[in-house]
Amino acid sequence: MQELFSFSGLFNAIVSTVFAMVVISYNPKRAINRLFFLMTMATAIWSYGYWQWLSITDDQIMAMFWLRFLSIGSTLVPIFFYHWVTRLVHFHFRSILWAGYSLTAFYCLYIFSDQFVAGVRPIAGFSHWPVPGIMYNYFVFTNYIGLVFGGTVLLVRSYLKTSGLKRMQILYAMIGSLLGFGGGATNFFLWYDINFPPYGNFLVACYVVAFGVAIVKYRFMDIRAIVNKLYTYISLSIFGLTLFYTGVNLETAFLGGVATPTAIAINVVAVLAFSWGIFPIIDIIQRSGETLFYRGNSPKKIIKQLSLKLSASIDIDELMRILSAEFKQILSTEQVDVFLSQNEPNAKPGRGRRICSSILNKGKKLPAGNLICETASNYQGIIVRDEMEREGHKRLVEQLDKQGAKVISPLVYRGKTIGMIMLGEKIEGNAYNRDDIEFLEIISSQAAIAIENARLYQEVEDFNQTLQQKVDEQTKEIREKAEHLKKLMDMRSEFLDITSHQLRTPVTVIKGVLSMLEEGSIPPAKRKEFLRGAFEKSIKLGEIINDILRASEMDSERFELNLRPTDLNEILKKIEEDKLRTSQQKNITLKFRLPKQPLPLIMSDEKYIEQAIVNLINNSFQYTPKGSVTVSAEVLPKAVVIRVADTGIGIPKEDIPKLYSKFARAENAVQTYTDGSGLGLFIIKQIVDATPGAKIEIEKTEVNKGTTFALTLPIAKSS
Repeated sequence: MQELFSFSGLFNAIVSTVFAMVVISYNPKRAINRLFFLMTMATAIWSYGYWQWLSITDDQIMAMFWLRFLSIGSTLVPIFFYHWVTRLVHFHFRSILWAGYSLTAFYCLYIFSDQFVAGVRPIAGFSHWPVPGIMYNYFVFTNYIGLVFGGTVLLVRSYLKTSGLKRMQILYAMIGSLLGFGGGATNFFLWYDINFPPYGNFLVACYVVAFGVAIVKYRFMDIRAIVNKLYTYISLSIFGLTLFYTGVNLETAFLGGVATPTAIAINVVAVLAFSWGIFPIIDIIQRSGETLFYRGNSPKKIIKQLSLKLSASIDIDELMRILSAEFKQILSTEQVDVFLSQNEPNAKPGRGRRICSSILNKGKKLPAGNLICETASNYQGIIVRDEMEREGHKRLVEQLDKQGAKVISPLVYRGKTIGMIMLGEKIEGNAYNRDDIEFLEIISSQAAIAIENARLYQEVEDFNQTLQQKVDEQTKEIREKAEHLKKLMDMRSEFLDITSHQLRTPVTVIKGVLSMLEEGSIPPAKRKEFLRGAFEKSIKLGEIINDILRASEMDSERFELNLRPTDLNEILKKIEEDKLRTSQQKNITLKFRLPKQPLPLIMSDEKYIEQAIVNLINNSFQYTPKGSVTVSAEVLPKAVVIRVADTGIGIPKEDIPKLYSKFARAENAVQTYTDGSGLGLFIIKQIVDATPGAKIEIEKTEVNKGTTFALTLPIAKSS
């Protein structure tokens, strides 16, 4: 049993060492890689000492030495693990780290003393199992349990708060950590006299498997490229060694050795066959690596597919969506922006400063003379923020940090920089490696061509659209003018029809009376009656002409009211006196029911508001054969309402919508009063519309029972 567990230590040591070297060789300057290297190498030290310790069965002194040697690794692993987790989840609690490192340094002072490992004893089939000292007990509680548990809590907490790629990476980090530390923890049972062998020790190396799955599937620590190369080299080495030793064994068994003439001849043929067949083998291994580490999408394949996507699109917005999505997926970065650059307006060619405008984030601009924009335009090479810092470009680094940019890739088309791609930090915080830069160089040139083509296409589309818009505008203008002309012709025809009828009737009556007077055909007793009729028609003729002139004035753009505080009491008093004679002549009762208190001043034009009220009363007289007309007033908080109610013919519901139009009259109104102009309500409506806060409405109406109009007028504000 002891030999089996000794082998587990050797296996864990080899796996941990190889994995540590892979991680640190990829990016030794990155803190999280360095911490992972230290943690994994500490595990390798513990595993190597574990192997040596269990390999000894009869030398107690050497067993104690290797126990204390492996304790170095076991003491360092928890603090490096906790520190690595804080970097992974971006949780920095300096006081815990300082305390952890201080305790670790303190325990290291006692590793080669009896306070840490008090001695060894045989137990459960093991020759020299350690006996814990007092300091070892403290170490298990504070470091192994405390720091490892604390790091695991941070991983669980981050897992619950994150999503997507980062969540899956943390999940596999948790699985790997639980397997590694959980397996290693089974060694504690025998330390404290619990008869349970350390079977979990075989799980220690499983953290490498878990992290390997995370690397392959979820780009954990973004080292797939170097792992893929390592896989290729190891596979080729195994293949070559297998062929070599197989050949040696076969030649030794059947040909008497590798130096016989027959064996040498076969070796020459084998070498030629190997040289001819090695390239297909390499291709097979590389394709298997691509399937394993890139899910079949190798960098070359990705570049090819992305190039096809870029060349297939001529829409600038679609291109931006493709570039943004692909860069986020392939380079594992969240912040992607694409800028187009141009000279300052009105600047001379080649002399003006550059202005960079974002295509992805509309409205975002880098101002004229911005150092990033100018450098990208002049440098025309990939600008890496860390390299600029090493070269001492302090101002440029400050500008890059302000924009959150880690890499700038200029878009160069025919030797001219037309823009740039700006990439932020990677999701994992990794630096951009050589593969990333080469990928950007290839794709940037493809993107520049695609963007320029899309811009040219957009310019053609914009020109066509502008041209079409101009044609549409001209066509619309011609159509509107034609419609306006038709409307004017229709109005002219309508005006002539109505006015000719309305004017012809009174003129005909007046002409007939005058002709009869000249001929002497009117009896003396009827002469006064005929003259009164002619006089009334002349008055009506004047009213029609005034209505037509007033309506024409209001239908023009020059119509405007002179709004000012107006005394409604004086207007109503004047109208009452004027219309009493009309009511007596028509034998219609006229009632004015006004409040006892004087009406407040209204904001209106005195001349036109008087005309509106008069028109309402005249309408009531015209369409009330018998009965009454009542004028009343009501004071509201902000307005005065003048109501004119009659007991006349009423208005049919189907005629109400058209009443405020020019020359519009209800059907029963035409039959009742033939001399109406159809302009009275039109004039009222124009006056009301020109008075802010005023309105005219039919409150109620019923055929043969009468109508009530309500005219609302705004009260003038007191100064």
